[in-house]
Amino acid sequence: MSDDGFSMPAKGTLERVMIDKMIELDPVGVTFMDFVGTGITEDNIDQIAQNLRYAMYVAEGDECLKVDA
Repeated sequence: MSDDGFSMPAKGTLERVMIDKMIELDPVGVTFMDFVGTGITEDNIDQIAQNLRYAMYVAEGDECLKVDA
């Protein structure tokens, strides 16, 4: 996580693939057809978008997090 509190999905995750494609195609937007061969399909694109919305993904720097006990 960066100093500003923003996290980025880890490279190689479906969430990161989606973010990279959204940046590439900005401001056009994306559909599941933009992700042929990536593992993102019509069946899971909504779940991946929801994971991004709620920050429920493996992020870069997760290994630096400490567990509250």
